[in-house]
Parts: sequence; C-alpha cells; structure tokens
Amino acid sequence: MGRLAFEHAVRERLQGKRHLQPVFSTGLYNVPHALRQYDKNLFVVWNRKRQRYEIHSLGHIHNTYACDVPNNRLDSRAEEAIRRGDMRIHGRRVLDEIDEHNERLERNLERRRRNDLMGISEEMYPYFRRLGWEGY
Repeated sequence: MGRLAFEHAVRERLQGKRHLQPVFSTGLYNVPHALRQYDKNLFVVWNRKRQRYEIHSLGHIHNTYACDVPNNRLDSRAEEAIRRGDMRIHGRRVLDEIDEHNERLERNLERRRRNDLMGISEEMYPYFRRLGWEGY
C-alpha cells in the first residue's frame, strides 16, 4: 500500500473520531515512518482529549488503539516500546513477564496484609492480656 493509500485508509478508520488527529511525519526522528517500516499497519495519532500521542494499528478489527507513546514524546522510545511488546516476536516471554509481575504484586499485597494484622495484634495484645487476667 502506497503512502497516499495508507493515509486515506487511516483517515477512513478514524472517521467519526474527531479527537484523534493522525500524525504522518514529524521532525528529526520521523517516528511515524519508522513505525510504518516496522509494521505496515501502525500509525501515530494525537489524542486531543487526553493530550497524548498514541500508536494505533489498522490490523486491529474494531478499535485501532495499540498503546500510548512513552513519555508523550515522539522519539526512538516509541519504536522500542512497540518492539518490546510485539506479541508476534516475544509472545510467550511477554506473557511470562506479565504473570511474574502479577505474582510479585500478589506477594506484596499478602505481605502488607500480614504486616497490618501483626501490627493490630501487637497493639491489642496488652488489652487482651489484661482482660484475660481480670477475667472479664
């Protein structure tokens, strides 16, 4: 698909979404072009509602949204983020990283809960001890 056909396809998919403004070329880094070289379906939009750059894909069936541009700056980090999260290349590893992250969050939550309960029990111990001795 040529450049003009691609731009027309993007505008067609974004029709009715006035808050999404496609970005086809930018200054020094020209990130939209680099993303398109990586994957012919990717394009960059400026979301006026959120005041953020976003990466979208024509390959998605209903909604074109793929991800936010890191730090809201169009530079090489955007392409790195896309490459790092590409399920076609890194599929299983990305899912393993997600699972590992979720397990870490669950362990931290359980540890925090246990610490809270220990703190409460240490606070209440003198009261329960006194009640036990006094026989109430």
